[in-house]
Amino acid sequence: MVLTDEQIDCLKNQFKIDEVLGSIDYSFIEILGQGGQGVVVLTKDSDGIEKAVKIMKLPTSGGTANKAKIERLKNDIEFCSQYNHENIIQYQLHGEYPNNGQRAQFLYAVMDYFPKNFRNVIDEFESYSPEQKLDYLIQLSKGINAAHDKGIIHRDIKPENILVRDENLVLSDFGIAHFQGSDLTVADDLLANRNYLSPEQKKIGAALNITFASDVYSFGLIINECFTGENPDGSEYKRIWYTYPYLFELDKLVDRLINPSPDLRPSSDSVRMDLKLLKSDLDRKKFQLQNVVIDNDNIEDRDKDRILKISSEDLLFSQFVLNELPDKSLNELNLNYHCSINYRVTDELYSNFLLQQIMDRCESTFSYESVHYLSNNLYIPLNLVDNSEDKELFNKMQQILQSINGDKVISGKILKFFSSCSSYHCKEILRDIDIIIQNTKEEIFGVPILYLIKYLRKNHFKLNQSEKLYDKIRLDWTNYRSEFKDTPLELALFERNLDFYQNKRNEILKILGTIALQFPMDYYEIDSKNYSLKFDNQFNPRIFWRFKYYCLSKTKKGSIFEADVSNLFRNIRINDEEGIVELVISTDFDVEVTLSKIFIDNYSEE
Repeated sequence: MVLTDEQIDCLKNQFKIDEVLGSIDYSFIEILGQGGQGVVVLTKDSDGIEKAVKIMKLPTSGGTANKAKIERLKNDIEFCSQYNHENIIQYQLHGEYPNNGQRAQFLYAVMDYFPKNFRNVIDEFESYSPEQKLDYLIQLSKGINAAHDKGIIHRDIKPENILVRDENLVLSDFGIAHFQGSDLTVADDLLANRNYLSPEQKKIGAALNITFASDVYSFGLIINECFTGENPDGSEYKRIWYTYPYLFELDKLVDRLINPSPDLRPSSDSVRMDLKLLKSDLDRKKFQLQNVVIDNDNIEDRDKDRILKISSEDLLFSQFVLNELPDKSLNELNLNYHCSINYRVTDELYSNFLLQQIMDRCESTFSYESVHYLSNNLYIPLNLVDNSEDKELFNKMQQILQSINGDKVISGKILKFFSSCSSYHCKEILRDIDIIIQNTKEEIFGVPILYLIKYLRKNHFKLNQSEKLYDKIRLDWTNYRSEFKDTPLELALFERNLDFYQNKRNEILKILGTIALQFPMDYYEIDSKNYSLKFDNQFNPRIFWRFKYYCLSKTKKGSIFEADVSNLFRNIRINDEEGIVELVISTDFDVEVTLSKIFIDNYSEE
């Protein structure tokens, strides 16, 4: 957090920061956060190791409410100092200040320094892969479940109370938790952040009835926000699959977690197992789907990796679109989504899909004729005994079915329906079959994934319960269309988002164009998330280094913005011989946030 020197001095005085740290031989670095009752400070111990120290001011007056506050603080310290779990914050040192026999004014607790909390993970949306987010959530589920195993209801699970360092995550701040056997919780308790409260927590006078299910509800909200960037509100909230289509199973889990009825929510242990199974299942399926040979030498290796990643996710999503997606949502999808990559069905699916359409056509005619039987308007079925013309019609159908070579049971049903129809209608059916075959080839070979699935659904295609659609769809390497790669047409999952992606691209080009006017460079789009900036130091002496110095000159030493600007230069490739420096940066944060601040907003901390 950014504070003025005056604010820092005020907090130091209010919480006796220097005095408390001096009593344990720690030195002050900066203030990390503050609240009504305390402050968290970044420090160094006597060995120079960075630690975070939480200093909490004790109430000076008596009374039941203040005594309860003190007991809550002590419960937090006792639990986090005695319980050792990899996903719960551990206090390594704690005590009171002063500790010389006078009445204590402050409690303090020393812990490992975690530079981020889960709010940073949510806000820095593109900096964390879906797989990394899922791993964090599994760790969080372990922490919540560990607390529940000890009979503790956290009651204040929110992103700010979840700490992150590299690949590790811990649940912190048990200051308002309900501990088993404690009588501190009273009926009117409402101490947590309302954005993450369960419905039962929002009821006045119901605090004594809060159960573990309230923590599960808060966890469900965080899972959704982690992938959508929005806190769910009401029933029409943004779904995870809108942003990450292949993670549709997470939406089903969130629905269970945020059920209005506490009794219908799963336990934290069940959520932990569900998340682990979901991740392992996703990893296994994606590995299987990516483990294919790309049979097209014209595709660059970098594109091959991209194609395999996208196609594996597309194929996982396809099952959901075929079987579960509501018609309204299906009609809102952009059928050209990921249109640079085309697909085809397997020969088996193609054969059985044709048979299913032919079956539907024959059954429809059979039903039409059957209705007329009620009014004695009889249609004479094929005479396969002594009518040569009817026999020829039947033989043509047999030949068609043999050439399709699909499911024998379906083929037998087709022949039964077909032979039960009149010769006139059988001729119509045979003419329509030619159209069906031609149309089907055009619609399910060499087309984008959503175009293919919508066509299957429109024609009422069904799989057996044990069958998976992704086992019956293949990449069509001969129809890779690189000209559509990372275009707005390809990136937008919904038709309504096409303008958004186009405007986003235009804004990025505007920012980079503004920079190029001041610091000449060439830039091009590597993919939808990254750009390459190339500086020619021979043609424009030291142009890259002047650009870097200029960016850093807009920051204040030790600030968060300085860290963001320094992070711009994390991926550099230098060719000393040619004097060329290539800088690879991300579009979502590096360009749209950091560089936009400097070159569009003229932002400066100095």
